[in-house]
Amino acid sequence: MPPLMTPDGDVRQVFCFSAENLSLWLGDRLEELFKSRPEWKDCHPIIIGSWARGELCPKSDIDVLFCGDEEKVRLLVDALQEQGLKLRYRMPQNPADWTENVEAFDILALLKARPWTPEAAQKLFEQQKRIWSKKNQFRRGLLRAVKDERKNREKRYDSITNYLEPNIKFGPGGLRDLEQGLQIYELFAEKFTNPGHALNVLQYYRSYFLSLRQKLHLEGHGDILSGAVQFDMAKWMGFKSHKDFMRDLQRGLSRVHFYSDWIVEVAEASEKDLKKIENQSFKKFEDFLTALHKSSRVLVQKKVRENLDTLLPDSVVKSAAKRRGQVLDKVLDVKTSDELLVSVFRSRLIDKLVPEIRRLVGYVQHDQYHRFTADSHIMQACREVKRVYKKPSELGPLKFIAKELTTEDWRILSWSCLYHDLAKGMESTEHHSDLGVTITERDFKSYGFSKAFTTEVKWMVQNHLELSQAAFRKDPKDPRVWQELRNKGASGARLLRLALFTAIDIRATNPEAWNEWKAKLLKDLVLSLQSKRAQNYFDFAALKKSKKLQLDAEVVEELGLQLLESVSLKDLVTDLKKAEISEASLKPLVIKTRKGDLWIRFHHKEDRQGLLSDYVGQLYSLGLGIRHASIQTLPKVGVYDWFQVSSSRPVTTLTRILENSSTQSKPIPNVKFDSIQIVSADEKEWVISFKAADQTGLLASAARALSDLGISIKSARVHTWGRQVDDIFIVKAQGEPESIVRALQDRFRPA
Repeated sequence: MPPLMTPDGDVRQVFCFSAENLSLWLGDRLEELFKSRPEWKDCHPIIIGSWARGELCPKSDIDVLFCGDEEKVRLLVDALQEQGLKLRYRMPQNPADWTENVEAFDILALLKARPWTPEAAQKLFEQQKRIWSKKNQFRRGLLRAVKDERKNREKRYDSITNYLEPNIKFGPGGLRDLEQGLQIYELFAEKFTNPGHALNVLQYYRSYFLSLRQKLHLEGHGDILSGAVQFDMAKWMGFKSHKDFMRDLQRGLSRVHFYSDWIVEVAEASEKDLKKIENQSFKKFEDFLTALHKSSRVLVQKKVRENLDTLLPDSVVKSAAKRRGQVLDKVLDVKTSDELLVSVFRSRLIDKLVPEIRRLVGYVQHDQYHRFTADSHIMQACREVKRVYKKPSELGPLKFIAKELTTEDWRILSWSCLYHDLAKGMESTEHHSDLGVTITERDFKSYGFSKAFTTEVKWMVQNHLELSQAAFRKDPKDPRVWQELRNKGASGARLLRLALFTAIDIRATNPEAWNEWKAKLLKDLVLSLQSKRAQNYFDFAALKKSKKLQLDAEVVEELGLQLLESVSLKDLVTDLKKAEISEASLKPLVIKTRKGDLWIRFHHKEDRQGLLSDYVGQLYSLGLGIRHASIQTLPKVGVYDWFQVSSSRPVTTLTRILENSSTQSKPIPNVKFDSIQIVSADEKEWVISFKAADQTGLLASAARALSDLGISIKSARVHTWGRQVDDIFIVKAQGEPESIVRALQDRFRPA
């Protein structure tokens, strides 16, 4: 039967669940099956495990201890197994001492066992007396075994899958944790003074989780609440949606995990420690942090939980905003311990300090990527920022950024980690980043934080996803990507903080998703944005805007890095503006840079075939060696070509010669190219590469060859590395690229 009312962890009504009734019914059916065999009495069965505890599910293990005739036991087990019943059974190795060569958990099972015959009851009673006579020794051994088992199990189930699809039996906070908590409590009952609330929580979730497990088994599933089943389970349980169901379930798993941990820690603690914590008092809520700073143990966390509503009731949370901000500043400080931060979350002090986080408790993000519930993710992010501060090497290739951050940068990062996802789960058409900005501004104003600090954290919250999208989904060297990020304000310290935050967010979302490759991509993006090339791009865009130049900012890429790093951007933009507004072609321009580089600019308002060949031939005939070239045709500007040349002539002399000489007079020599090939080709344009050892007349020869073949040159680049030259031409697609290459190769093939 479904619950009589929708489960609510705050209103714990155990009677609403039918789990116990089904367990009893299953037990009765099993008992009938056993007792249908004539030899069952001689076997003297004692049921143990989930059957004895009243926690049977359709797929539960059937655990039985037999203390009767061994031959009769064999007959009974064989007969039952032939009927399809899978038993886990054993007989005492030593009839006088059933604990001999037995695991601690099996000894514990004897204390909850249920005998079926008077003789079995008598023998069991004698063994239980033996166990209790060695109570202290037995308890210590069991406690060690429980701690080890819990630790190993947490590692095994600490995975993405278990948060999105929890294991109701063995996962953290599941039935195994719950069962251990209740059993440890019974063994160490004298050490507990006020266990009522914790036991109430555990008993409630015992019925809740047991109902879920029984329903899963009846539907043909195992102990894992898979994504496909969650919808049906939510409907059966009475929830409005599967997200509401999973949120409530995750809250329950978290509570069980906490209180079962608390029970284990109480059992392990000394009487002195327990008395000290019991007598601990708090006069103001700031004392909570002091106590947790001294000891982050679950015992102290439980004590804080018990006093939260007394010292910081919801009615005064708002008026205590400035004090809350001061406490949070200490918690988030990158120099404070990781243990303190975790204890603030587990004690639920965080719920009072940041009330918005309550909505995120147990909120699962069903995307097969987020490893943790939303509140746990925020905690993990706040932990990660502390970790990378103390050990930047964990960031791999990105570690250099950590050294460049100031104390204020780290503070901005820490608060950004706390606030970046606070708006998740809100029913709104707005993106959670936009809603997060509103929450940040409201809270920071109440905390009394400065406007400058608030602005920086708001910016981080607003843009916390931008860098990951740019680094992992776009080209980090694309100027359009640079411009998008610059338009959002990603520069200077903001860029460094956002890069580091991106790494932290990934690690806090899913540690397995962070790797060397992603670190390198982020590093490449940061270095690309900090490069001279990017700076030239942004400077050009600013000058272009001030001069009202109509060209796209992307033209800076077409002009080439060599030109931009040599010629003053101001002079370049001024000349471009002159070419843009001029109705006629401009006269050649000769510029000598501060570094002594000599550049010549040719401009022609209308392009024509062979024009580049004429320019190059003219330079060659004047004996000017071309080192680099930036050749393009720009909208409204026309042909706009720059050549870096080598010459000892004065600028004025060259200018006069160029203005009066427009034709080639010196024949172009024969040259040899090592390779001529198509680098890329599509329907609109081809990229052709001419590679050779440095020789006189290479560019002139290549340009003339293309002109003679009727190829329209759109732009070109000349790259010179020592003694090697690579002339790259971007040409209009005409005919078949392979035939063009063959024609070029034939032209330059030695006679």
